[in-house]
Amino acid sequence: MAASMWKDKGQLVFEEQWPLMRPTILKLLRQEPVSRAEWHELFWSVHMDSEKYVERLLTLFNQFSQLVKEAFDDDPRFLTARDKAYKHVVNDTSVFRLDLPTRLPGPGISGGVKTQPESRCPELLANFCDMLLRKTPLSKKLTSDEIESKLKDVLLVLKYVQNKDVFMRFHKAHLTRRLILDTSADSEKEENMVEWLREVGMPADYVHKLARMFQDIKISEDLNQQFKEEYRKTKGSIADSINIKILNAGAWARGSDRVTVSLPLELEDYIPEVEDFYRKKHSGRKLQWHHHMSNGTIQFANSVGRFDLDVTTFQMAVLFAWNERPQEKISLENLRLATELPDAELRRTLWSLVAFPKLKRQLLICHPEVQSPRDFTENTIFAVNQDFSLVKNGKVQKRGKINLIGRLQLSTEKSKEEENEGIVQLRILRTQEAIVKILKMRKKISNAQLQTELVEILKNLFIPSKKMIKEQVEWLIEHRYMKRDEKDINTFIYLA
Repeated sequence: MAASMWKDKGQLVFEEQWPLMRPTILKLLRQEPVSRAEWHELFWSVHMDSEKYVERLLTLFNQFSQLVKEAFDDDPRFLTARDKAYKHVVNDTSVFRLDLPTRLPGPGISGGVKTQPESRCPELLANFCDMLLRKTPLSKKLTSDEIESKLKDVLLVLKYVQNKDVFMRFHKAHLTRRLILDTSADSEKEENMVEWLREVGMPADYVHKLARMFQDIKISEDLNQQFKEEYRKTKGSIADSINIKILNAGAWARGSDRVTVSLPLELEDYIPEVEDFYRKKHSGRKLQWHHHMSNGTIQFANSVGRFDLDVTTFQMAVLFAWNERPQEKISLENLRLATELPDAELRRTLWSLVAFPKLKRQLLICHPEVQSPRDFTENTIFAVNQDFSLVKNGKVQKRGKINLIGRLQLSTEKSKEEENEGIVQLRILRTQEAIVKILKMRKKISNAQLQTELVEILKNLFIPSKKMIKEQVEWLIEHRYMKRDEKDINTFIYLA
């Protein structure tokens, strides 16, 4: 009874003093829970291990959740203060920043494009998810339950992220790599993750595309089996080494990513046969080949031994330039003619064969030696390293397998600026789409109400700035999707 009375009295005192206490407590909760020194220490460690970044964020959340629970009995006002403080930390841009352009470059825009800093947290969260879902040392040492727990921890942090569309972009890119290269640690966890993203409010169209990607992989497995059975009779065992993936363009690829390349004849011969086979199954459909998303295994032989190399299609095209003349020295200019690769892709591919980080003896050598792919000139000479081999524990191996794909796979050469412009372009389209959707429903709406409803629709993706909203409203007026009310310029009317 005494304890109950004390609690009631304490609650009464708390209610009386709350208006005075609130600013101080809120200030304490928001007063840089992570110090500047800790931010910088975390910055350097995260380049080696995204896990540390996520763990630090979760430790911070649990620390303040425990404080609010034990000291303030999970009072809603303190929970709100905790959420505001945590959102402030997660979206901090002082160290982990992503500079997005405020508008896209185009005709009539001179000078440099201004940028708006945003948190890199969603990119780092997507990287951590990839580490858990891919076959990595981290995923191998964790149990299935531990992986599931950590993935749900990521979703907890994601709830406080403002620019969730950045997470979506990187998560989908990582998923694409895992599905194409078959490097998923657990296919069940992959599909569970899609459902968890749906549950935390990710856009239905995004989740549907992820689900469609899994569906395409399963359909491709059946098509592969049928293709091999049909062509095994005429092509023999080589048919078993060909694996085709028929993917829905809308769910997987961006059309601008397609790159021309001159394939080895052994692969080129199979393309019309695959197309004929698919046309018989699905008349009226046309296949578009995305060679940058393809890979294979080739056997490399020299005086040291024989080695199996997992390579991208671009690496394969470059290496096959020496297939009939292994001792030849070839210039950059002649390699460009032989492979038909764009300059940026050719340089990046050659660099992966000249300076692969995991190899002590590189596959190709170049003269003169350079420090980066930009330093290659038209007269740089490349040759096969006749002493190439795998070295383990200081001993030269005569047999072995090495994966040269790395992070090259499934992406074309794009600068950070181009990637960031892609994020902004998608935001512009989503903003336009949402404005039209609101106007179509309301027919007539004030500027203030439009902004409120627009933020409500897009808040699970990003928070559109007032400048972006204004620019897209003007664009839609110019293209006659809507107009201003003649009696009130701050009121908009939908045009059917």
